[in-house]
Amino acid sequence: MSLIGKWDIKELEKYIDKLKGLAEEEVQKFCEDTLREIAARTLAKIIARTPVGQYPPDSGKVGGTLRRGWTAGKDMDSYEYIYNHTKVVRKGRVYQIIIENPVEYASYVEYGHRQNVGQYVPTIGKRLKKPFVEGEFMMTVSVDEMQKELPSLLEKKLKDFLEEYFK
Repeated sequence: MSLIGKWDIKELEKYIDKLKGLAEEEVQKFCEDTLREIAARTLAKIIARTPVGQYPPDSGKVGGTLRRGWTAGKDMDSYEYIYNHTKVVRKGRVYQIIIENPVEYASYVEYGHRQNVGQYVPTIGKRLKKPFVEGEFMMTVSVDEMQKELPSLLEKKLKDFLEEYFK
């Protein structure tokens, strides 16, 4: 067997030692911050896709209840809401943030619903014509979109984290 060359692996050993030295708290903070970033971006997409009800001026109703429900009615953007009003739950190696809308009809708008054909609805001044209203899938589509963006986002976040750590 022939000798191809000699390598000085001191730098590699230093790098390995530095990686071993990553504190659990730093890794946990990185995971939580990354999850908050992902959740905030996803929530922003969901809010933008959520339809706003259109009501006649004399009905006294104002649209946007469902959209405001994503941030629990607080007047703030998705990032501010996620960073200040949600908590990250850790179960073993899994980190979780729950994004929910407490408005009672949110799931009907998301997935669609049946309705009574011919029933008169005073707020819209019409009789219902369709037996099924298709869902908007604002959350489903937004999560799917975010799944496609995740690899590049995670790569960038990890690269930035390691660059900062190895300064």
